[in-house]
Amino acid sequence: MVLKTEKNHKTANLKLVKQSNLTLVFNFINANQPVSRASIAHATGLSPTTVSSLVDELILENMVEETGMGKLSGSGRKPVLLEVKAHGGCVAAVEMKEKSIELEVFDLAGESKAFKARDINDYSDIGNIIADEVSDITAGFGRLLGICVGVPGVIDRKTRRVMSTLIPISRDNDFFKVLCNRFPEVKIKLGNESSYCAYIEKTESKKEIHSLVYIDINVGIGAGIILEDRIFTGAFGNAGEFGHVSVDINGKVCKCGNRGCLEIMAGTPAICDAAGVDSISKVDMTDEKTVNELSDICRYIASGINNIINMINPEAVVIGGEITKLGNVFLEKIRCELDHIRLKPDMENFSLEFSDVKGNPVTRGGGRYLLDRIFEDGDFITE
Repeated sequence: MVLKTEKNHKTANLKLVKQSNLTLVFNFINANQPVSRASIAHATGLSPTTVSSLVDELILENMVEETGMGKLSGSGRKPVLLEVKAHGGCVAAVEMKEKSIELEVFDLAGESKAFKARDINDYSDIGNIIADEVSDITAGFGRLLGICVGVPGVIDRKTRRVMSTLIPISRDNDFFKVLCNRFPEVKIKLGNESSYCAYIEKTESKKEIHSLVYIDINVGIGAGIILEDRIFTGAFGNAGEFGHVSVDINGKVCKCGNRGCLEIMAGTPAICDAAGVDSISKVDMTDEKTVNELSDICRYIASGINNIINMINPEAVVIGGEITKLGNVFLEKIRCELDHIRLKPDMENFSLEFSDVKGNPVTRGGGRYLLDRIFEDGDFITE
């Protein structure tokens, strides 16, 4: 047993402070490059000595480089400019899907360098499959600094194992341990896929947003929550199971055992059934009869969103997933239903939109999250 002495606490606190400051400086350079040490110190409030020490460490880690001399505003020496060394390393983000995985690699500047999809028929050895694919796709992009895995399911925070109604994976499958063993020197983070979608929505929002909920509506339904600029996952790591909020206590039985879950009442299979088609892309939103047939589903979704608004009071709710193929007609019906039932105070600044993020939001959000917290310890997205 390790005794928690005052010295242990001080050492731990100093480590956390250093990690936080390294992250602060790295992210500031990434967002404002080229930039001088003096500008970093002025903007962050860190002392010039601390900034110089942190920058020296980032240069030693091959993550930042000096790129030239800046303009002189007064007397003295010209400032040395710094930029992120984009090719100095990379991070990999993975999305686990029902029958496949998708992987994307990002350099240290956050630029996508490679993307790959692979069909998966058997998830029993998914840890080694992901490890092999990550090794292959990141080859040639410098030192691998982090891996982020997004899954559509509940994650046991203690064991890091997945309980999912969407991907055929055993609850005994310890793929996370396999990844840690294969990449012992790499930061590996595990989270619900909707959390990473929420993160990229917040990061790329056209306006400054600090609280946002992303609702992912596909075969399943999940939600990612951003509060005060950070992913919120709750006390045990499973906040955002929006698909298993009941909107009809007498409704159909869900895979989870509950009745009337939003997932079974308003997921894409329910939409296709109501529209009489076999694919969401075949739903004709120009047909008045079809639109009317989807009214109940719009009401279910609006009811769920209203619960989110009343409980969390976010600045924005963004809807993503296959449902966005239904376009503005469907979105407007949800807005109209929501307008009938929501509380009115302070709602003029609230926004409800379909996602317009290009590419895979799970891998993009995961990659951005890794880079923004590349010096943080912990293998779960809230740690």
